Amino acid sequence: MKSLASTFALLLISTSLHAQAPAAQEAPPAVRVKIKKVNVIEQPTPQFNGGNVKEKRWRPKNWVEVDVEFEVDIPNSAGGSKGTYPSLQMGIYVALNHADKEGKYEVVEGTLDLVNIPAGENHVLAYVAPSTMKLVFQKDFVTVSSDVKGWGVEVMAEGKRVAGDTNVGKGAWWEDKKDSFAFLQGMLLSKSKTPFAPLWGDYDVEVKSK
Repeated sequence: MKSLASTFALLLISTSLHAQAPAAQEAPPAVRVKIKKVNVIEQPTPQFNGGNVKEKRWRPKNWVEVDVEFEVDIPNSAGGSKGTYPSLQMGIYVALNHADKEGKYEVVEGTLDLVNIPAGENHVLAYVAPSTMKLVFQKDFVTVSSDVKGWGVEVMAEGKRVAGDTNVGKGAWWEDKKDSFAFLQGMLLSKSKTPFAPLWGDYDVEVKSK
């Protein structure tokens, strides 16, 4: 019997990226985006101490953290290197090493609405909660190396795809092979929806609350 890893690889080997070509009468978005790096790691639940409260004993669990580093290039007419782009949409797909009862690999997906994105280097942080991972794998502690098979990221501006990247296959497998996957919606969280909300200052860009 083929392993989950080899089966997943076969599903992705034939994918190809289909960029959305703008219609002849439409001008492309006045922004260029390049995804430079995506890090997917385990991040333990942070521990904070507060005054005038009794401490609780608990063992931090692992969240899956997706850190997307990307570069934004804004034309001089819109502010250039000192400019700010009003909004982008970033779709993030985390492929899990787990198949449902129909044999489809499960993928945590979500779209983040980014606002006030400055020109230059930026970061976006997204998370999959320990409770979600336990729901899928039925265990308390997860590791990226064994439980996450891959990721995909795409960026939209003014309804048009302006950037995309993945570490598996050669294209947008979440679109080209969508019938082969079971998508778990509503389970990808922005940093503001997690215990990490007060951390790291201006490291990551602002995400609009939904």
